[in-house]
Amino acid sequence: MIGMMTAARLHRIGSKLAVDQIQVPKVTPSDVLIEVKASGICHSDLNYRDGVAPVGKLPITLGHEISGVIADKGARVTGLRQGDRVVVHYISSCGRCSYCRTNRENYCSKYRMIGKDIDGGFAEYSCVPATSVVKLPQNIPFDQAAIMGCAVSTAYHALTRGRVRRGDRVAIIGVGGLGMHAVQLAKKIFAAGEVIAIDRYDWKLKRATLVGATETVNTIDDDAITLVKKSTKGALADVVLDFVGSERTIQQGISCLGKGGRLVLVGIGAKSVKLSPYKTIIGKEIEILGVDDHLKTELTKLVEFVSSGKIDLSHSVSHRVTLEGINTGLQILEDRNEKPIRVVVSQEH
Repeated sequence: MIGMMTAARLHRIGSKLAVDQIQVPKVTPSDVLIEVKASGICHSDLNYRDGVAPVGKLPITLGHEISGVIADKGARVTGLRQGDRVVVHYISSCGRCSYCRTNRENYCSKYRMIGKDIDGGFAEYSCVPATSVVKLPQNIPFDQAAIMGCAVSTAYHALTRGRVRRGDRVAIIGVGGLGMHAVQLAKKIFAAGEVIAIDRYDWKLKRATLVGATETVNTIDDDAITLVKKSTKGALADVVLDFVGSERTIQQGISCLGKGGRLVLVGIGAKSVKLSPYKTIIGKEIEILGVDDHLKTELTKLVEFVSSGKIDLSHSVSHRVTLEGINTGLQILEDRNEKPIRVVVSQEH
């Protein structure tokens, strides 16, 4: 396909995205060209814009939560055809290293992230490896599909990393775009017993209750550790997931864990954290686990869960903007008064 397209690109760290006219990317033999129908705006996009996390090049088209329709495909691509509805797994991996061969492509020795290291989905068209797409059933809307590419799949990977089991007591710190989905997944897919949502905003906690939280804690008014202890009858949590990543929330998460518990770190904080190994880890035999991305197999499972109605994403997209309004979308995500869960750039006509 030859022609020009609109793309929202980051030219300089700390600046707004520019809405440019650029050439539609050429399809290599192993790629597919996607006509983008929806692309979610993630808090990571704010981090890339502001320099909290580095991007692979400048200028770059951001956007790693992508869904759409295959417009063209490379000569070596099989199993996909023009017109297929798809959602993108944002990891571009080699498929050959020891990590890729053992279903751990997020560790790939040649890892590149779509929308961070290579051009992403804030554009009319996006060229991605054919191995990075998952087919999408007709009953999943494109805006819901887009956010599955990170907001839902990363939450699912975090619960998997935390080895959440039926009946576990789970505390979730930070119930924004990812944490809100972790609440629903913990209850409906992992069959957790207690699901305790912890945040500073009542509107987030009310939404968390609607999707499965059995208890909520507003840390402005209450002490999370005391209430988790009370809710679990003194046993504390089996698993704590931290979607904030500040020094305060990490310390809070450790204190909310019972013996043999697992702390799962998802949120990216700017500051280092000091720990006393005996008091925090050795004495209670707790585990601290990191979460980086997710797996294509997990995204495939989520497509099945949503398609079958096991989880409901119909209320997950709180705001929609046009591609030309991308900076408004980023501002909505930053502005707590807008009460955003997930903001999506919609290009459906």
